[in-house]
Amino acid sequence: MKSVKKTSRPSNLLSIKESQARRERPMTGFGLWRLGFRPFYLGAALFSSSAILLWLGLLSGVFSLPETSINAVSWHAHEMVFGFAFAIIAGFLLTASNNWTGILPAAGLPLAMIFTTWLLARLFIILGNIWLAAASDITFSLLLIGALFRVFWQSKLWKNLPILGLVVLMSSCNAWFYIKATSNETINLLYPVEITLFVILQLLVVMGGRIIPNFTQNGVRGINVWKPSIFIIATPTSTALAVIAWFVLPPRLAFVLCVIAASINLVRWLGWKPWLTLKHPMVWVLQLGYLWIPIALVLMGLEALGIVSRSLPIHALAVGGMGLIIAGMITRTAMGHTGRQIVASRFEYTFFVLVAISGVLRVSASMPIHLTPYHINWLLLGSGLLWSLGFLTYLYRYTPWLSRPRIDGNPG
Repeated sequence: MKSVKKTSRPSNLLSIKESQARRERPMTGFGLWRLGFRPFYLGAALFSSSAILLWLGLLSGVFSLPETSINAVSWHAHEMVFGFAFAIIAGFLLTASNNWTGILPAAGLPLAMIFTTWLLARLFIILGNIWLAAASDITFSLLLIGALFRVFWQSKLWKNLPILGLVVLMSSCNAWFYIKATSNETINLLYPVEITLFVILQLLVVMGGRIIPNFTQNGVRGINVWKPSIFIIATPTSTALAVIAWFVLPPRLAFVLCVIAASINLVRWLGWKPWLTLKHPMVWVLQLGYLWIPIALVLMGLEALGIVSRSLPIHALAVGGMGLIIAGMITRTAMGHTGRQIVASRFEYTFFVLVAISGVLRVSASMPIHLTPYHINWLLLGSGLLWSLGFLTYLYRYTPWLSRPRIDGNPG
């Protein structure tokens, strides 16, 4: 693919150029391996929906993992972070790095190879072969890092190396998890998974602060968001300090830092005027997803004091925040990068609502209120079914779009 002049390319990988095609034209051919978001968005959506159904089966005793596999809780946590979320991040970065540099990181057979290693890891871990799962997952990470590093090196976009650093950190945590799993070390097996989840939190805070206000201003006519420059440093810094405190500092200090970070994130969110976005699903889904971040930070502080369970902030972040922001991003970028107008239909609206309700139900199941096991099981079942149905809705809508070439005839 021919590169263009550097002056025509923004240097920030966290912005998104959106196509505003006004009409659709017939599409022919097979386009799945043209750009990274195509296989990874579809693969992650299918895997997420299937994995949650399997998780519900494991909880109810209908299914069981092989004796050679890891325990069910560790499998669920690992796969939703390293299987689902990491795949979305891979698809996004493989697409963004091409858009912003003019250099194609992977397409055709190389892209298929990267995706296949990710897929094999998901299959091997379910089948109970942890060694093959580890080999496949680590190979996937190395191929992804190599593809992204080549793009950054050739384009000389050194300021975006921290993004690659986050990928390296997540990959290292995944390798750490497998080292623990293959050595039969069950103590703190979830520790690498939790660290990675909070690395993703940091990415959401940085990315959200840059793209959500921009999407809000572009998507809601007449709105003027408030985004003082102080938040560029204060929000990610306070969030990082809160996360570190939650892991290693005394409970009272951790609580204070978590509340401070929550307050800064909440003030930032209010400056985006979310109440004016309610008629714009492509915007409010991201706004609602970001609201879960200060909620999760407060819950982290309460967990440090022993008031709530550890499951509560984890699922507030993973199902509420991460789930909704991912839902908003994989619809928006899929529309833009297939040449479509960024407008929500009943499919997107249904997808967003299902994921949003799923998050509320899952967090409710972990609340420190008097619930019988019967009610908790029903909340977990409802949350899982709605999540699965939501991502199946995405697959129904987007599989034809992502498996065919762009409707405007452009590459990608």
